[in-house]
Amino acid sequence: MPSAITHVVDASALIAYFKREPGHERVAALLMDERNNLAIHAVNLCEVYYGYLQSDGLDKANEAWENASMLLGILGIPPEAMTEDFVKRVGRWKAQKKLGLGDSFLAATAEEYAAVLVTADHDDFDPIQQTGLIQIDFIR
Repeated sequence: MPSAITHVVDASALIAYFKREPGHERVAALLMDERNNLAIHAVNLCEVYYGYLQSDGLDKANEAWENASMLLGILGIPPEAMTEDFVKRVGRWKAQKKLGLGDSFLAATAEEYAAVLVTADHDDFDPIQQTGLIQIDFIR
């Protein structure tokens, strides 16, 4: 597996994969391709966790966390990774593109690593795709 991150996964895509919702096949194909190295930012993993916690309870939330940790490289945010430039990039995505904070972290991470953003969220990311600022792979 390559060391460089090739894809940054949104909570919506990971939840679709885990719950076998429409689009889960696309995520499975990305995971099976050894040329790919998928990652999720800790902020977006938090979205997976609280989504499961709200809809399925604590046990399923913990299971989703563990499954994500085994499948993907988790991009934590240690102090040295939260550079001024990265935090400002998140802020620019939030202010200029009107994304939610989690989606702003997602977009900034994809931009930081020049990686493909993988999502099911057309509402927020269709307008972003049209700008060509980052590459987006919609799973459905």
